[in-house]
Amino acid sequence: MIGNLRKLMPIKTVIVKRFPALFLAAVLSGMTPPALRAQLAVWTTQTFDGNICGLYSPGPVTLAYDPAQDNTGDGGGSCHLSTDYSQSGLFQVTADNVACCGCDVVVALQLSNYNSVEFDVKWDNSSTVPLSDFNTNYGTGAEGIVIGINPKDDGAVSSICYSNIIIPDAATNGWVHISAAINHAVTNSYFTGIIFQKAFPAYGASSAAAFWLDNLKIVGPTITLAASQTTYQGGNFTFNFPAIEGATYTVLKSTNLVNWTNLVTGYPSGGAATNSTLGFTDTNANGGHAYYRIRTP
Repeated sequence: MIGNLRKLMPIKTVIVKRFPALFLAAVLSGMTPPALRAQLAVWTTQTFDGNICGLYSPGPVTLAYDPAQDNTGDGGGSCHLSTDYSQSGLFQVTADNVACCGCDVVVALQLSNYNSVEFDVKWDNSSTVPLSDFNTNYGTGAEGIVIGINPKDDGAVSSICYSNIIIPDAATNGWVHISAAINHAVTNSYFTGIIFQKAFPAYGASSAAAFWLDNLKIVGPTITLAASQTTYQGGNFTFNFPAIEGATYTVLKSTNLVNWTNLVTGYPSGGAATNSTLGFTDTNANGGHAYYRIRTP
């Protein structure tokens, strides 16, 4: 059984962490490793099925919900982003990890648990600024849009991807899927949203660049959740589980699926070294039937 657990953290606004969880039932005598279904760790930021909740931007960028443009064909919509190029400025859009629209709850995610930022994009051909010009990052010597986070909450944006994203020419003919790989060597932080940013020059009066955005999500690795190499001897029950590089885990135990005991938090210290397998031993497994739940952090 796999579930999503939420831990409330009281701060100025409520921070909610969503955790992918592995749920393991163990018969301590004659243990047979259970087979658990594969988990794809995905945080869906916005599908734009009725609103653009969680996205905001200062001028000169205007955001608007457009029910007429939808990449999934499910009757939803998308976000239309239009940038005023009449003066030079900064294209910056923040997409918060909101738990629900209007509830003032933001979710903190650990960057090391995710591998890519993904979304669908379609260029608005009514734009007076060509796509090739929009793809430039004025004054930086690099092309494309930076995808980053603000880890210190000081307004400074730190790039989290190996390279800036370029909206391809194919987007002028329809929807295109973009997948930007996250560079874990850059930072290993908790983040409450991602930021799209680039600078642009003045292009002339009544000039604008626009496109549609849909299905914005942050995607982690696919991991087959299965206990392996389980042993029970002398009151010690040991099992292995797959881990994500840089992630730490909490192991909980129950005998009735209602009351849970925290066996360890922040395991292993410093985070998993690689995307590999971790072993854990319950040194107080005194027979009977027990359940184990593994979650981050």
